[in-house]
Amino acid sequence: MERDRLVTFRKYLESLPEDLLESVTADYVWLASLTFDHEGFLQRRECCREECARRGVPHLYELAENIVSPSAEGLFSRGWKEEV
Repeated sequence: MERDRLVTFRKYLESLPEDLLESVTADYVWLASLTFDHEGFLQRRECCREECARRGVPHLYELAENIVSPSAEGLFSRGWKEEV
């Protein structure tokens, strides 16, 4: 069943214009970087990376990873986790 969800998600990514792919990729890079360990977010982040690579725009994923991941980590270093 999880495999079917990833197939559906990959088809969704394939349908997106590049600017929306960039935004969705940033969202999943951020979600996957949070300390609660949710395998689904990690798998979807990987789907985003693969779709960016397939389209020949790996820089979209790299941009999201470089910008978003440090922001998510910063939330926890400032104590956001305890406030949730």
